[in-house]
Amino acid sequence: MFVVESIDELWDHIAYVLGYAPDRFPYRDFLAPAEQMTLDRAFEQLHAGVVIAYPEEQFEDKRRELHGILDRSFLAYRNGQEVEGGTLLNEFEGRIFKR
Repeated sequence: MFVVESIDELWDHIAYVLGYAPDRFPYRDFLAPAEQMTLDRAFEQLHAGVVIAYPEEQFEDKRRELHGILDRSFLAYRNGQEVEGGTLLNEFEGRIFKR
């Protein structure tokens, strides 16, 4: 299963999620069914990426803001609002790499 471990991987994962969310993630034959990418797993990795990008205590407010955007994007996707989910994920992408 894919795990975001660096800023570069986070950048790639954002594009991956934008391309395949909410339910078009490619099936990987080398992964067990329980390890296939899902919307839940994709957003878990995005949330983990926030901590990778801003591990320092001084960025708690920034992390909270970014987690909030991700939560809203996830809920939009989950509720069938694909355009809104993608718009919020684009907003997240624009903000995560700005200090």
